[in-house]
Amino acid sequence: MPTDSSEPPDGLSLDSKSVSLGEIDDAEIRAALSSSEPLVRRRGIAACEARVEANADAVRPLLDAVASAAADDNAPVALRAISVLDTVAESDPAALEGHTAALVGAVDSEIADVQLTGATVLGKLAVSRPALVAPHSPAMIDAIRATELDTEPEDFGDAVADAVTRRTLRDHEEEERKRRISARRTLGNVVVAIAEAKPQSMVDAVPDLVALLDDEDPAVVGGAVDALDELAAANPTAVAPATDRLVDCLDRDSAVVRARTVRALGHLGDAATVSHLRTAAADDPDADVRELAAETANYIADAS
Repeated sequence: MPTDSSEPPDGLSLDSKSVSLGEIDDAEIRAALSSSEPLVRRRGIAACEARVEANADAVRPLLDAVASAAADDNAPVALRAISVLDTVAESDPAALEGHTAALVGAVDSEIADVQLTGATVLGKLAVSRPALVAPHSPAMIDAIRATELDTEPEDFGDAVADAVTRRTLRDHEEEERKRRISARRTLGNVVVAIAEAKPQSMVDAVPDLVALLDDEDPAVVGGAVDALDELAAANPTAVAPATDRLVDCLDRDSAVVRARTVRALGHLGDAATVSHLRTAAADDPDADVRELAAETANYIADAS
């Protein structure tokens, strides 16, 4: 863990292994976590790490403060706070009841690593305790939309003359871009998991999911279609207003998106989509999509 050679204020040390759990009380840790100094906040998180490493239950009284720290604008503080929450999520996810809203607040971070790490913890909760994260699906969808990437990464050609510096900046930008893409896709998977486990909790999120159908990333679009598919399977009436937008997805470049769209339209069961599905069955460039579209069109027609 990171260490700091400066003298620690208030008996807190950056090296969590040197923190004596018996010497640091809750009030002292809370004071550190609420400090205006990032270094002091890091020491507060180090004390929480020491507690959770020894016994996950020992950090329970501080979970509200730790959850708030997950949205800290200092990346080391935020990442270490999320790490503490991750440990709790693995050992006793129910302990995070009442604290997930603060964690969700971290996933629209401008720091890609914070968004990705927070989304990963939410993903674990979506599997083990979907009821804890289900109420926050609109906020997660908003976070995906708010962090949409530009189609083309920044070139730096006009701003930086030196070729080596420009290449370094491009490499850094590309790595950051990859992490951001991974973070947004992870959040999309969390939304799909919630739609599968708690579909009724997402009925009001249908317009937000429809907005994701315009995303530049086909994986995000595919996730939105999957979520709408899960909702349509449980409550086709709720997804019916999205029918035309789903039909539009039959023309997407991604064969995966088109196949998922066919499945979603099958669950909607709207006879008006049969002609579009028959067109896909005849013209789609992917043989698997053509076959699925033909089967789905026949299924809907027979049921109508």
